[in-house]
Amino acid sequence: MKKIWTTPSGKVNELYEDMLQQPHLLIAGATGSGKSVVINGLISTALFDSPAKVEFILIDPKRVELAEYKHLPHTLAHAAGLDPDAWNAALNKACAIMDQRYTDMERRRLKMWDGSDLYVIIDEFALVRTNGGVSAYRSVLRLTSEGRAARIHCIIATQVPKATIIPTEIRENCSARLCLRTNNAMQSRVIMDQRGCETLPDYGYGYYVKPCYNKLCSLRKIPDQEQANMVDYWMTHRPKIRLFA
Repeated sequence: MKKIWTTPSGKVNELYEDMLQQPHLLIAGATGSGKSVVINGLISTALFDSPAKVEFILIDPKRVELAEYKHLPHTLAHAAGLDPDAWNAALNKACAIMDQRYTDMERRRLKMWDGSDLYVIIDEFALVRTNGGVSAYRSVLRLTSEGRAARIHCIIATQVPKATIIPTEIRENCSARLCLRTNNAMQSRVIMDQRGCETLPDYGYGYYVKPCYNKLCSLRKIPDQEQANMVDYWMTHRPKIRLFA
């Protein structure tokens, strides 16, 4: 059964709920295939499900996709534009939080972090990969390989699903993937290890792949006004319980 917003309004897509439960998520597809719809749906769902236990670090090379979320009380960092120094600062912050959590987990003998979920969202990984240098790549690799037990999740989106952009190390750590329409069969194979994404409709459909699961799904777009209402609400209402690192 779908949950209904009580504050501020709206409905949650169960597909997004499942994606948020994965350690990491790779989203790939051609321009206009629906990547931004997915990211907005994931942020909206996270804020609905547990607003007092969720936080974001946003890497926004194109400036426009994640800009409206930068003033949310849940956002710890927002690195916008083609600024590798800002990207690295934000990613280093995520790594520092991860290290801090593991230190605390070791002290308390925990196997899994018992506080907030941190989502590191990279809107266009191709730009970070090609312009961010070795430091940015190493930070993303650390987060995807070590972040699970610390409840740090990477959501990586790209319109350039090529092996040179998404190396094997990143793909192996992102076992959950949403494969939207690609420009050709080769790009489809990079994302979900088989062809098929090149035959999808131009917009709104993708294969959701995770271990022992592969299903064609349709995307639900969060209406623009509802999204604006959500941002306005959280900019004036802070969660009652703060479990942020």
